[in-house]
Amino acid sequence: MPFDVIGDVHGEFEKLVALLNHLGYREQAGTFRHPGRTAIFVGDLVDRGPKQLATVDLVRRMVEAGSALCIMGITSSTPSPG
Repeated sequence: MPFDVIGDVHGEFEKLVALLNHLGYREQAGTFRHPGRTAIFVGDLVDRGPKQLATVDLVRRMVEAGSALCIMGITSSTPSPG
């Protein structure tokens, strides 16, 4: 199965949704799916964009549905101090 590698989303939820739509992913049963490809998210999902929680939730739902894999970056996997 072919892959779409998507890097460093940085909490840019609307841009991510636009990219997924552009790549042919469609929202089905509460998550984005593609009939012939799998998304691979690499790098930072969060750390500066306006919709960080929505971004993480979208990626989490895709991973749980089997339509994506996620390899988090240092910012996404390290708790912020304080």
